[in-house]
Order: sequence, then structure tokens, then C-alpha cells
Amino acid sequence: MITASPTQQRRLLDLQEIDTEVRRLGQRRAHLPEQRALDENADTLRRISAEYATGREKLERLERQQLRHENDIAVVESRRRGEEGRMYSGVITSERELDALRSELTSLRARKNELEEALLEVMEQREELESLVGALRERHAELSGRVQELTAARDAAATGIDAELADARARRQAVAAELPEEVRAYYEDLRARKDGVGVAQLQGRTCMGCRLQLTQIELEELHRDAQRGLARCAQCGRILVPLAERQ
Repeated sequence: MITASPTQQRRLLDLQEIDTEVRRLGQRRAHLPEQRALDENADTLRRISAEYATGREKLERLERQQLRHENDIAVVESRRRGEEGRMYSGVITSERELDALRSELTSLRARKNELEEALLEVMEQREELESLVGALRERHAELSGRVQELTAARDAAATGIDAELADARARRQAVAAELPEEVRAYYEDLRARKDGVGVAQLQGRTCMGCRLQLTQIELEELHRDAQRGLARCAQCGRILVPLAERQ
């Protein structure tokens, strides 16, 4: 059994009350309506941000493809005009060379047609994607503003709770400092394993931690143990302090 005076046992109950208060305040803060609204909008903003970034990347790729096709068309067209100029200049008189030149011009026209079709397809994709990216940009801006508004509203709603939390934590630190390390560590271990309640008060025969009644024999043993140190509930295993010990 861990030795603890009646006064220290009472202070353990005080510490438990403060811890319960801190937990309650923390839950209130985490479940503010403003926080829920902020979380929902922030999740949507993250999704829209990812879609917007992906859309912009695709649009940039299409822009590069369009520029590449336009440059290739310009090169092919320049070469075609040059070859046509040679053919009609009269410089080439050989029928074989003229046939080869005509074949080359046919290939250049076919290549230009292919590039123009590819360019048209890219331009159509770009136009469609620009519309989507524009809509995502507007939605992103709208959600960003909404998240800023909700963050401010959440912070304003949480101001009072934060002040109460700061006060409760300061009181907890002061009470915990009065307890021996062994007593405090024992309590903290039980609290972690007992759903946040490591010590409870005994009222009559009832443990206020588990709400179960002790038998007469258990009750007598508990009162004896509590005179020397930390007694525990025979039902739930929490530290149990008789009501008479807290006056």
C-alpha cells in the first residue's frame, strides 16, 4: 500500500476534480459548433486545393504542348514555302528532282495537317480545362475566405474556454505539487487506465467511481486501509476516499 495522509487523500480528490474539469473544458472546446464548421470547410478546402493544383499542372502541360505544336507547324510551313519556292523558281529542271520535290511537299502538307489536328485537339482540351480551373479558382478563393472567417469565429468562441482551461491547469499544477511523487504517479497511472478517473469518493457504501456498493466487510477493510494510505475500491480498483476523510 502506498502511504498517504488523510490530507493528501483529500488533495487527490481535489486533483481529480480539476482533471475532470480540464477534460470537460477540453471536450467543449473540441466540439464547438464553430470548430465543426471550420473542420468541414477546411476539409473541403484541402480537397479543392488539390484539384486546383492538379488542374493548373495539366493546364500548364497543355500550354506547353500547344506551343510545341505551333512551333512545329511554323517550321513545317516555312520548309514547305521554301520547297515550293525552289520548285517554281525554274532552277530545278530535272524531272526526277521535281518528282522528289513534289513528294516532299506532299509529305510536308500531310505533316502539317497532322500537327494542325493535334493542335486543335490540344486547344479544345485547354479551353475545357481553363473553364474547370477557373471554377476551381473561384471556389478556392471562396473557401479560403470562409475558413478565415470561421477560424476567427472559432477563436472568439474559444477565448472564454481557453481562459478557464489556463486557470484550471494552474490550479492543477499547484495541487499536484503538494503531493508526493509516488502518490501522484500512482494516481496518474490509475487515471490513464480508468477512463480519466483515478480516485473517487466513498459516499455511504457507494463508490462514486463505479457507482457500486461495497459489502460490509469491504467497507470495514477500506476504512482501515484509508487510515494508513491509499485504499482502493474492491469493485473497480480506483483509489477510494471515505466521505469522512474530506471535510
